[in-house]
Amino acid sequence: MTKRFRDTLTIGMALLTILLCGYAVGFLLGEKKGRQTSAKISLSAPGTNDKKAPWVERTLTKFDRELSLTAQQQKAATTEIEKTYDAFRESRSQALRQYSSHIIALYSRLLPHLDDLQKKTVQEQHDILQSSLDLDRQ
Repeated sequence: MTKRFRDTLTIGMALLTILLCGYAVGFLLGEKKGRQTSAKISLSAPGTNDKKAPWVERTLTKFDRELSLTAQQQKAATTEIEKTYDAFRESRSQALRQYSSHIIALYSRLLPHLDDLQKKTVQEQHDILQSSLDLDRQ
């Protein structure tokens, strides 16, 4: 075997080894990512426009797809999901009331630093926000 042929063969084998190692690592990482994504149940909190029934149904479908629930488990899960929906909505409502209260307080603190025209504008916004907050409490 000539020296040149042996060098070419050695380089070829090294490249083949690198290629196979790269393929194996990519395959293993891909498998790991696939396992990670299939094991997660991702749920989103209901948004402003979400109605209860569709959100509960979507959430139950996600659980059922991942866990293959029985009929009895689906009934229990539906009850728990509905409770969670109600808790989300109440929590969101409280957060919005608290946010509005902070904005109203900010408007009140800003008034002494503004000129008359600015005060009028801020006072109008203050009154609108206060009235909406009062309506929400009733």
